[in-house]
Amino acid sequence: MLDRVADAAYGLAQYFGTQWGSLPPHAVCLLQDPALLAVAVVTNLGVALAYFAIPLCLWRLLRQAALLPFRSVLVMFVIFILACGTSHLTKVLTLFVGGWAYWLDAAACTVTLVASLATAIGLLRHGRRIAGLAGRLLARPA
Repeated sequence: MLDRVADAAYGLAQYFGTQWGSLPPHAVCLLQDPALLAVAVVTNLGVALAYFAIPLCLWRLLRQAALLPFRSVLVMFVIFILACGTSHLTKVLTLFVGGWAYWLDAAACTVTLVASLATAIGLLRHGRRIAGLAGRLLARPA
């Protein structure tokens, strides 16, 4: 069964590789081991799903806690995590599509880089105040 899936994926990879540029999809290399291809698809899609669920929870928190301090840091985390999820989706895309898909993946990785640096700078900038606020909240009597 896995061999038939691998053969079909290889055929798609070959077709799309010749249709959209000279760079072949990653699946051409990974089809030496169909299990490796399956793991790459399942894990990247699973991680992307989690990365898209986390910002929904953070966004809900932002909407419910209107006076929440350091909202900008949470917004940066939302953008960063969405970019991470998108980069995992583009990794799956490059398995089956070559050429232009690599540029889309590069763009997603670039957005992830910028978002992660901005988030790190935001945490560095506000880290002491966030820790101080957390300490005061934890020190309150119940």
